[in-house]
Amino acid sequence: MRFVIIKDKGRPLEDIETRSVKAVADILGDLGEVCVLDLDLFLIEKLKKDDIIFNFAEGERHDFMQAKVAAIAETFEMEFIGSPAYTHYICLDKVVTKALLKTYGVLTPEGAIFDGKEFVGDIPTPPIMVKPIAEGWGIGIDSSSFCKEVETAKEVARKKFEELNEDIILEKYIEGTELTVGLIGDSDGLKVLPPLEIDFSNLPQGVERYYSQRVKEEYDTQTVYKCPAPLSDEELQKAEDVARKTFEIVKGRDFLRVDMRLAGEQLYVIEVNSMPGLDPEYSDLPKMSKAISKNYRWLIEEIIQRALKK
Repeated sequence: MRFVIIKDKGRPLEDIETRSVKAVADILGDLGEVCVLDLDLFLIEKLKKDDIIFNFAEGERHDFMQAKVAAIAETFEMEFIGSPAYTHYICLDKVVTKALLKTYGVLTPEGAIFDGKEFVGDIPTPPIMVKPIAEGWGIGIDSSSFCKEVETAKEVARKKFEELNEDIILEKYIEGTELTVGLIGDSDGLKVLPPLEIDFSNLPQGVERYYSQRVKEEYDTQTVYKCPAPLSDEELQKAEDVARKTFEIVKGRDFLRVDMRLAGEQLYVIEVNSMPGLDPEYSDLPKMSKAISKNYRWLIEEIIQRALKK
């Protein structure tokens, strides 16, 4: 049995993706042969029919690469770990994700889109969060993203479109507790990890109280992660139910993360991450595993169980 780990080419040694690849490769090496391949034009020629693919490559902005890698595996009927291409394409577009969830009755903040020419949909009442529709790692989210007036939000949206060259969403900002919930497995044996609360109250004065790119990159050590989140039994059950339903709606598989905000009795899904990070120290899923006294090896072995059974 050969595991093939696919990674982006040329990542520095200290990069989160690089660290994750090494950590996962160490574990998979105890189960079979491990081959780490760069994502390049010759990738398909290097793959074998019986390989089990574990993709970490995210590609460049706007290229939906994690979906394309899954699509390649599906096209050639190769086993791979993670969600199908459909799920990635859905989750990589925040507007599409929100529309789908809303159709199935999952609460998600209202919003409008700026496509570079016009504003489509009803702009919500302030406060408004202005962000790109297809970015991760907080890209395009900064101190200007939080707007208290509609005209300000529209002007910020125009500037962000010029900077990023992609559609911008103007989303109702939900005041409340920031939560994220990890799920591992599939529909036959789905496990919901304990909700993790992300507390920004210890950040320095003047730093935004939400997951901007600056907060993620510069203030991770000052951000407080509480896992399990200090929620009531009713709130915990609601978070699990919403996470499960979201997983089913987007047709998730093996591992996925649902980002939420709890406002009073209402729980809103903000985003769905179809390929959440697996850095042993930095990423959220390992933090959630530690909260139930499970180590990193347990997490990875649970993620790959479905593929091994096949």
